[in-house]
Amino acid sequence: MAEVDSHFHVWELDRFDYPWPNSDVAAIFKTISYSDLTTALDSARVKNAVFVQCLNNNIEEAKWVLNSGHPAIKGVVAGVNLTDHKVLSEQLDELCKYDKFVGVRHILDMEDSYDWIVRKDVIDGLRLVAARGKTFDFLSRPHHLHHVATLARAIPELSIVIDHIAKPLLSKSLKVSPDWKKNMLAAGSCPNVYCKISGLVTEVDPEKHATSWTTQTFLDHVEVVLGAFGPERCMIGSDWPVLRLTGTNYREVNLLHKSLLSGLSEVQKVKVCGGNAAKFYQLKNLD
Repeated sequence: MAEVDSHFHVWELDRFDYPWPNSDVAAIFKTISYSDLTTALDSARVKNAVFVQCLNNNIEEAKWVLNSGHPAIKGVVAGVNLTDHKVLSEQLDELCKYDKFVGVRHILDMEDSYDWIVRKDVIDGLRLVAARGKTFDFLSRPHHLHHVATLARAIPELSIVIDHIAKPLLSKSLKVSPDWKKNMLAAGSCPNVYCKISGLVTEVDPEKHATSWTTQTFLDHVEVVLGAFGPERCMIGSDWPVLRLTGTNYREVNLLHKSLLSGLSEVQKVKVCGGNAAKFYQLKNLD
């Protein structure tokens, strides 16, 4: 099975109005091109990747990527309007014309309430997504994580993946938080929920990105994730180019992920490094 990077971004600052990245993150506050993507993927010999939205309720961003023709982009996760169901249906109609449209995401940090994701109108919107056979990327922080199991049980037909292992507060402590673990185990008990081992390096020192890290920095948290979901429902994602904030590069993060999986069998590694993402997103024509 081919390797799949389940989580990357590109952006063109002159094309769309992005609330983030901004001048606070100067290292990535620039256009990130498809050529840049090719260079990054080639550094680790990765030939398959899934784009994940940066803009809420903006299918033009997804269509820009879908129309790029980049050979490595095998799936696109879009930002849609989950609360206006007429608009949502129209957006899904448009996006479903593209074979590589695989799912949706919503950046929850843009909402005032931590409970936005379990509002009835949002759940009903996600039911429409599930009815089209599309997935949901749950961009969770620790304070959202308890909602994953609630959502998964409310919509068992919806395939959900937690992004970035729900961003544990590594800057405060490398010890596993009991609440984070409890909520991760609850999410893992739902068979329709997967988890991305991604976005790790930027959580060590999210303000200054000056603290060094090793494989051991993340091992305890990744062990919880692998225990909660099993190697059958975990996948790796680079979160490139956000990882650049730490001064590291695509290849180094790819090697970090491989190191974190060293205790798995070869068959299990193949699943986590590509097979599970391909299954979850129903990716086609992998290289």
